[in-house]
Amino acid sequence: MRVVILGAGGVGGYVGARLIEAGTDVTFLAREKRAQELASQGLALKSPLGDFAGRVKVVRPGDKPADQPDAVLLSCKEPALESALAAVAPLLQPGTRLLPLLNGVRHIDMLAERFPETLLLGGIIHGAANLRPDGVIEHLSSFMTVITGPVASSSDPVATEIVDRLKSAGVDAYATHEIRQDMWNKFLFLAAFAGITSLMRASIGIILASDSGRERILRLLEETRSVAVAEGFAPPDTLMDEYRALLTEPGSPLTSSMLRDIDAGRRTEGAHILGDMLARARKHELATPVLAVAAAHVEAYERRLDAAT
Repeated sequence: MRVVILGAGGVGGYVGARLIEAGTDVTFLAREKRAQELASQGLALKSPLGDFAGRVKVVRPGDKPADQPDAVLLSCKEPALESALAAVAPLLQPGTRLLPLLNGVRHIDMLAERFPETLLLGGIIHGAANLRPDGVIEHLSSFMTVITGPVASSSDPVATEIVDRLKSAGVDAYATHEIRQDMWNKFLFLAAFAGITSLMRASIGIILASDSGRERILRLLEETRSVAVAEGFAPPDTLMDEYRALLTEPGSPLTSSMLRDIDAGRRTEGAHILGDMLARARKHELATPVLAVAAAHVEAYERRLDAAT
């Protein structure tokens, strides 16, 4: 199996390392700086589930691998999506699957419209990983789950093989025939989690220790759940119970990648996650006051970045 992964940061590097461990022919498509880093020192992963270090194949945008890939994985964040699509478009030959591992949901319809002849898979990552300044990928959570499945059919052999290979490398991975529902399940959680941590600029534990912190967290989670229901993707009650427990654990050190991006002065996925969720709430005339404030807070941060450039 041949796979090209655009992006060798936290998510792309982790998934690529595990696929390599499973014997997959993996090539990373990376920008010049990261490509040079990979070429000179290889890929390094530090994980509680097992470290990885080794030489890897790497190409730059505009280059093409020697053989047609069976799948192209997108592991960029939404602000970089447009340039990512330009880079991978020449690789999407008949039979090649496109698997975006992005947060949110709006990119799926956009990709289906842009590449109507490409077999599109949906993908979800549960877990946190970060690319350190020294080029090492640090797995931040005690777990990493990969979910994938076809957008327009009930099953797909390439999706199944990706899952099987990840499982053989010890990854908690599975294929689904309800990828849109699974993506919405994560979307509603992430909008609440990223929204509250970015708004309050703190971890879940610190927010819970603050005045009315628990009530604000649960209010925002209920707001995002109501949007999912209105869109036709009601989450299971048992899953909502898990989300409430996770977001109200006293002393929890959990922070979202959106908050980490803000703290580092980077662009965020605010429009893709919070803005999109808010737009859908307004379409259905739902009252989502906490979501509205969180989205405006991150939007104002992005506008500050615009003004500084």
